[in-house]
Amino acid sequence: MKLEKAASKWPEVGRIFDRVREADGIDKFYPPQADALKKGLLDGKNMVLSVPTASGKTLIAELAIMKHVLQGKKGLYLVPLRALASEKYEDLKAKYGDMAKVVLSTGDYDSKDPRLGDYDIIILTFEKMDSLLRHGVDWLRNVGVVVLDEVHLLDSVNRGPTLEMVIVKLRRMVKCQLLALSATIQNSEELGAWLDARVVESDFRPVKLWRGIYFDGEITFEGRKQGLEGTADPSVLLAKDTVKNKGQSLVFVNTRKSAEAEAEKLGKAVRVLLDGSERQRLDEIADKIMGAFDPPTFQCKRLADVVRNGSAFHHAGLGSKQRELVEKGFKSNLIKVISATPTLAMGVNLPGKRVVVRDWKRYGSYGMEPLPVLEINQLMGRAGRPKYDKEGEAVLLAKSLPEYDKLWEHYIEGQNEPISSKLGVEPVLRTHVLGLLAQEWMTKDELYELFGDTFYSYQFGHNFQLQQIINNVLDSLFEWGFIEEEDLKFRPTKLGQRIAELYIDPLTAHELIVFFGSRIKEDIVFATVLADSGEMRPLRGVRQSEEAIIFSEFEKYGLEEEQLRAFRMALIFSDWMGEKTENQLFLDYGIAPGILRTKLAIADWLLYASREICVLTGNRDWARKCSRLRKRIKYGVKEELLPLVRVRNIGRVRARLLFNSGITGPKQLKEADPRRVESLIGTKVGKKVRTQLLSDFSRN
Repeated sequence: MKLEKAASKWPEVGRIFDRVREADGIDKFYPPQADALKKGLLDGKNMVLSVPTASGKTLIAELAIMKHVLQGKKGLYLVPLRALASEKYEDLKAKYGDMAKVVLSTGDYDSKDPRLGDYDIIILTFEKMDSLLRHGVDWLRNVGVVVLDEVHLLDSVNRGPTLEMVIVKLRRMVKCQLLALSATIQNSEELGAWLDARVVESDFRPVKLWRGIYFDGEITFEGRKQGLEGTADPSVLLAKDTVKNKGQSLVFVNTRKSAEAEAEKLGKAVRVLLDGSERQRLDEIADKIMGAFDPPTFQCKRLADVVRNGSAFHHAGLGSKQRELVEKGFKSNLIKVISATPTLAMGVNLPGKRVVVRDWKRYGSYGMEPLPVLEINQLMGRAGRPKYDKEGEAVLLAKSLPEYDKLWEHYIEGQNEPISSKLGVEPVLRTHVLGLLAQEWMTKDELYELFGDTFYSYQFGHNFQLQQIINNVLDSLFEWGFIEEEDLKFRPTKLGQRIAELYIDPLTAHELIVFFGSRIKEDIVFATVLADSGEMRPLRGVRQSEEAIIFSEFEKYGLEEEQLRAFRMALIFSDWMGEKTENQLFLDYGIAPGILRTKLAIADWLLYASREICVLTGNRDWARKCSRLRKRIKYGVKEELLPLVRVRNIGRVRARLLFNSGITGPKQLKEADPRRVESLIGTKVGKKVRTQLLSDFSRN
């Protein structure tokens, strides 16, 4: 369907088609886009879109959102990851910023975030949407369309239940259009029936995808073969061949350690293919990576070294600045190959001409287990750069002929697994039952009825087992004092309401309350309780090199054996607050900076929640201690430095230099000789700090 024809059929949204033509440079819709329009996209029909990566799903969502915006309604765009939310925000703001007010909100789960009501397009993570629903935001009634990106994550143990409950709540609270987007859903008709949605399925790709397997010097694709000369490691051969043909590669491996080792190996092979200009610009990126942390970490140096060679690694252990630099370097075609763990395939739009799946197994509950076909196809779908390539190639690596046959049958010829609900387990229902009661008081039958609207009940029936789990959850919430019953309706107590709003597991809240009621006062034991929460998992085990120190400390506090991993994490928090650097913690515990920052962010939120619980339960001493610990976790300092780090531009390193020189707080800093201060923290920062302090004191 041509844009002209669409504009004549839907003249009320002609401005949108004009913008699409202007921004995307297209005159004709892709087949799945045209199919969505024919099936009622702009007539407000719910839709499930099961369409390959880079085949136009995002544009379909944009058309629906902008149609509602022009009619005075709001559009919600829900995604699983913050990185993906940021990317969508930048894209939508750049494209439609003069036609609609676009906003991004992904953090702070204890707020109604009232400013969101002033915007037309609101981009949220699943968890942020769930949090807003618990707080009872009043602008929901003006929502016209909700986009559910990566909807196949209903199948995820981690994110699926939250997504499912968000869908159920939204459908009960507001009459709006739902668009469920995914690259590939085997049971899309079943999902469509649950959502009362029309299904658009297509295998169309604007960039043809060749899927194949490399074995013994040759790639066998579906319909053709390609030989590669050389005896080097297969991923090296494939990467060099791609660069020689003006392309870029993504190599997927199963661990962070493997990603880093693979990047080093590939960088040595790729560097000889770079020209002088590319090497110079890569050096500039590498220098910026070295400045991502102060002081630079071992990981900074390792990443910078491989980037200088035109290679990079990408995994959850990277800091946000490092990830940003790697992604920009790849998008600008300077970094030629990235070795990554599978999270990259979902996190950002980063396609390469060739995708290599080196590791098709990962460690699971029963040892090394094959990746699902759905996940392999998600990885393969990153092959082919729409603006650069006419074809993309996705290649699995086989080490033997029997393995080749197995991979071909399972992944090339096999079908994606159907997605299924992961809602029906007690830890998940515990959180969501309390969240529901915080929004609306209900009888037991009304709760049963609500859960009868879930995808779980649609797939498995509203059975006795689910009702029994709900009953067990209600019993626990009663026992812990989080809910009460009045006129057959369950309602949260004041404490239960607050816990629901704080967006933490009720079991975590109960265990914190028990701890605060005990006589234990040691910070390290409190940190162990925090680290032992469901929010903080998974936790890494004790390494052999750490055993002597950790076990000797562990035995001092009378903790349970199953708390050993949590105690190890508590020691990391303690060392961080003791002013150890990211690099020292990496060397001591093997915790990468990105993982450390994630755990610190979770600890910050749990400390905030702990303080709120202590305020409600009247435990003033622990409320004060939680506030202090939260500040120490935020800045990574001993308590004596807290007055200094509150001054803007004074971090942990500068605060320690000042304190050790006798400048212990803002008053002494203001009164100190400016030349002395500048000699300690630098002239530029010293002048900024002095100007700020003078301004602050004059206002006071």
